[in-house]
Amino acid sequence: MPKPLQSVFYRILIPAPFVLAIWILVAWIIFQQSVGGFLSLFLAIPAAFIQLAILGFMLWLRPSIRLSREFTTEDALWYFATFLAWAVGAALVNPWGGLVQIAGFVLGIIGMSRIGKRSHTEAVETMTQRAEQMRQHLGDQRTGPWPDASGPGAGKVIIVDTDTEWEDRGPASNSARKPIEGEIIEDPKDEDPDVDEWQARPHSD
Repeated sequence: MPKPLQSVFYRILIPAPFVLAIWILVAWIIFQQSVGGFLSLFLAIPAAFIQLAILGFMLWLRPSIRLSREFTTEDALWYFATFLAWAVGAALVNPWGGLVQIAGFVLGIIGMSRIGKRSHTEAVETMTQRAEQMRQHLGDQRTGPWPDASGPGAGKVIIVDTDTEWEDRGPASNSARKPIEGEIIEDPKDEDPDVDEWQARPHSD
């Protein structure tokens, strides 16, 4: 579907239901002016308005339409076929006018099914892609480099002696510890000079 037509299609999604409802009333005044036709307005106008509004809303919910205004030819066929069937039916005398309007209602139901299925499939694919991108982003963060060290004494290489006595609390405890190389990443100042506190991480060559 050409891009200019897609832009026009997007712009008429909101006014189209109002135009159709007004046209059904005007068509009755011009072409019919019968009591039976007047009573049918109480069914035709709400049905046509609601059906076309639902079709437009279902199209708008599709990510490719909402973000890029990318309609397919099938979208246009279902939407405008429903619109024209309601509009033409309003201009015809009974019983043909009623039959054409019923056909427009049936076309709208089928169109909602087709458009809704396509919109649902695209929405699921979009959410799956976003979830995959989020997993990749979190994976990159987990495997990324260590943050830069900060604070007094940051960056110094130290030897952390872990060969200490541990209270036995089950198989998870391990008293056989070996010294490891560490790097200070934060050395906060403490008011107590007897307490030497700092935060370190394993030193990487």
